[in-house]
Amino acid sequence: MAVRTGATAQLGFSASGTGTYTTIAKVRDITLNINRDALETTGIGENDRTYAYGIRGTSGSGTLLYDPVDSGTAAIINQVLDETEALSTIQLKLDTGSTAGTISGSVLITATGASVSVGDLITVPISFTMSGKPTGSF
Repeated sequence: MAVRTGATAQLGFSASGTGTYTTIAKVRDITLNINRDALETTGIGENDRTYAYGIRGTSGSGTLLYDPVDSGTAAIINQVLDETEALSTIQLKLDTGSTAGTISGSVLITATGASVSVGDLITVPISFTMSGKPTGSF
């Protein structure tokens, strides 16, 4: 098995949450964090801390390159501008040639914007929080 690069990855977005994803054309970077709380179960009289798993939380962030004809990037920006309370869905594929390495779920786009600098590309930073359990596997 070969190590994968960013060239094999893909980010999909669905503003309607239907599971029909629009591929985001230009993604500079994307980070997906899946965390589970550690709940302390140590009792009085015990000398060593013990823990149990708590609830899971999934969030992420990334940078998109702005292209006005890329409907996926526009949909992410507009999700924050619209006054909808409907959840969107995001799908991150680590390898477009395989069904393994795909994580998806319902998300709230919590932040977006635009970064413009002289002599550089226009970028769109995004942040999201997943609602519920992510699906898929690495």
